[in-house]
This record gives sequence, C-alpha cells and structure tokens, in this order.
Amino acid sequence: MRRTKKRFNDSLGSLVTKMGQKAKERQYELNQTTSQQLDNAYDSSWIIRKYINKTIGDMTKGGREIFFDEAFDEADKKTFNDMHAKFETAGVIADTLFNLLLYGDVLIFAVTDANEEIYTNPLGANETLKRLIVLSKNEFKEIEKDAKFEPFTHYQINTLEVHKSRCVRLQQGIKSYGLKRRDSKSDASVALEVAKMFDTITMSVSDLIEECKLDIFGIEGYNDQISAGNDEAILRRLRLIQLGKSYTNAIAMDMNDKYETKETNLTGLADLWTKASIVVAGALNRPLNIIFGESASGFSSGEEDNRAYYETIAELQNTFLRPIYEFIDPFILKFMGKVDDQPLEFDFVSIDSVNEVERANILNTKATAFGTLIDKAVITEAIALKELRDEGLIKNITDEDISEAEILSKTLDDPTDNTPVSDE
Repeated sequence: MRRTKKRFNDSLGSLVTKMGQKAKERQYELNQTTSQQLDNAYDSSWIIRKYINKTIGDMTKGGREIFFDEAFDEADKKTFNDMHAKFETAGVIADTLFNLLLYGDVLIFAVTDANEEIYTNPLGANETLKRLIVLSKNEFKEIEKDAKFEPFTHYQINTLEVHKSRCVRLQQGIKSYGLKRRDSKSDASVALEVAKMFDTITMSVSDLIEECKLDIFGIEGYNDQISAGNDEAILRRLRLIQLGKSYTNAIAMDMNDKYETKETNLTGLADLWTKASIVVAGALNRPLNIIFGESASGFSSGEEDNRAYYETIAELQNTFLRPIYEFIDPFILKFMGKVDDQPLEFDFVSIDSVNEVERANILNTKATAFGTLIDKAVITEAIALKELRDEGLIKNITDEDISEAEILSKTLDDPTDNTPVSDE
C-alpha cells in the first residue's frame, strides 16, 4: 500500500511571508508642494513661521566683525556702514533668507546705472550700484545653452536677459553637477507634512479634551417625541438641565429618566504629543527648546542641543550670508574709491551667549595651553594672539599688536638682528 505524504500548513511561516507586504506597497512620491501652499503654511502654521523667523533672527542678530586694514579710518568705516544702510542691506538679507528658507531658491539682482541692453554682458568695472532686487523661485530661470555640456551664463528675469555675474543665487539642498537637473527644495517644504501631522494631532487632542466627559440622558419616550416633531422641546430640556447643573451642581429629572456620564481615558496623549514634537524638531533640524520653547529635562542639561544649534547657525551664516556680503561689499568699496583694495575679511559674531565666568575660565584654559605651546616653540606669540582674537576671547587685539608680536618673536629668535622694536 502506497503511503501519501501529509502536508502541514506552517502558520508561523505563512505569517512571516505575509509580514511587510504593506510596507512594500508604500512608495515615496515627488514633492509637489507649490509656492502657494508654502505661503499658506507660513501664514497658518506657527511651526513653519517660527522656524523661518527664528532662523533669520539668529543668523543676523550678531552681525559681523569686519577686519578693516590700515587704509580705513573712522570716517571710512562710517561711510561704509552708511552705504549699506542706503542700499538697505539688512532688509535685502532678511528677504533673501525668507525666500531661501521657505522656497529653497532665491536670486539677488544688482541693478546698476548701465543701460538694460548692457545687462547681457558681464558686470563692468565702471558700473555703479543703484539698488538690489530679491527674486523668489518663480521669478527667474536659467537660460539653457544650445550647445551640449556648456554651462549656462544668463538668467531670464521678466523680459530681460541678465548675465549671472550681476546676480548671486542661493539654493538649499545639494546642487547637481551632472546631466540630470535637480530642483531645489527647502527644508520647510520637505517638513511640511510633518508640521501638518503635528497640527492635526494638536487639534485632535484639543477636541478630545473638550469632549472627554459626556453626559448621557435616558429620556422615556424619546423616540416617540422625535417622531412627533418635539425635538426642540427635548433640546430646551437638555439646555435647562445643563443650566441648572452650572448653577447648583445638581440635576433634576423625572423618576423614569436615566442619567450617566462617560469619560474618555486620556492616558498616553502627553507621550503622543511629546513624540510628535520630537519628530517635528528632527525634520526641521532644530532643538526642541528652539521650536517649542521646551527646556531640557531628566539627565540632559540641554547644552549639547544648544551647542549643536549654534554650530548649525554658524554653518548657515558661512554658507548663505557670506556670499551675499561678498557680492555687495565690492559695490560699496568701488563707490568709496577703494577698488584696488583686497576684499574685506570678516567673521560672523557667534550667538553663543557665554557668561563672564565661563568666558574667564575658557580664557584661563586657553592662555595656559598657548603658553605651553609658545614655550615649546610650537607656535609664536602672534599666532596665539590671532587665535584669542578670532575666538572672541580678547576682542581689542589689533593687527598692529599682532605685527609687533611677530617682529618681537623674530628679534628674540635672531640675537644678531639690530632692528629696533617700536615702543608704541
């Protein structure tokens, strides 16, 4: 007699093979967020508004420290600052950063005293700046070259064809250097769905809290009264019951009626809101205390988050603010007759609010370390002075102090050098 093999259905195996099927069906789609949707988000979502306003404020509130050379006297410095005020550089920068953070792409166009027909040519050495115009993402476009592999050289602004040397363009994201073009997307547009998710959770929790306690009345003959069209009488009765309850904290009703309350369990809502806020902070690359004003708790002091935020702002300043100043400053210097001067060197003032005690401790530690390095001839006094000035620990160190330190160091290293050292 032939024996047949029995087949067993392995339920665990079937379960494992079916798991993850829904995950395979999920796909990422192209971000089709429009400029109008982003405008609405800024107007309606406090998260997006605070993210943009806070970032702009922190990037610009410290200003910059300019290292003027000896050719600049106090009058020149005042003229330089007055010219920036004349061209409203601060407002141009704020508008530029707004468009960059919201739309991900922005262009600054320098309008000069040249005829518009000349705008197709590179910026001339004798042209004078008249004003600066900030163009949002949809107000300009690159003009494609007919020849393959040729980089573009002009922008289309309304009906004008403008050479790119007359503009400075800022883009979020990673620029494509290949054949495939990559559209610039702002961090706000990518995080928009997360912000909407958080707002949805917040509104849902608010509605749930308002309706967490429900009064249920069992009215005798309720269905018959509804059928008879006495629904208004029932509503008046319920309003009267609620009014009496608000005055006396008591309910009066018929002996045949029933009354009970039901309360919704709100356990876990706080954790849900907290987790959602963490997701929002991560999507916008900002600490919780910056977006939500929530201070650190538990074993965390929050110093690590603040330090990371300061580094993020410093990176944004050097990536986006520096090109703007390097584009505008030459126009100002040209107006002042300092065309042949070297480009201005400057650093951005950190927004890190270090108190005096911390600053003194840092200075003491740095001074001890520099003293050791100088004694071992690893660095010179001039290098130590530059480091102390660049880190903002001693701001009154001048270029003359550094030059004298270099001369003194060379004199000490070479005893045969009879060059006199200035007593000033």
